[in-house]
Amino acid sequence: MCGACGRTSATDAWSGVFLTRRARWEAARIINDALSETGHPARVTCAAAAWVVHSGTGRSVLVDTASGIWQVLLSLPGLRLDVAAALSGRPPTPVLAAVVASAETAT
Repeated sequence: MCGACGRTSATDAWSGVFLTRRARWEAARIINDALSETGHPARVTCAAAAWVVHSGTGRSVLVDTASGIWQVLLSLPGLRLDVAAALSGRPPTPVLAAVVASAETAT
């Protein structure tokens, strides 16, 4: 954590792709589409410099990295998710590639 501003400074291999709020918003939308495909009630929202993972029971967890999103999602009961299959047919973007790669690494 930065002593001056209080922001966390956790990074992973995909942090460079998600530097902008728009990229984080797009990642949240992509992940939510994949979750909807499986009928799982969890959702991801974009925060200022991170994401918030909301479980179907109302629990919310703030995460700084794409790896953190998948760690939280995979800890939720009932999640069986094939991200690549759920998102097939979409036009390729750097954000989509990073979301799929981070999911495959986490599983």
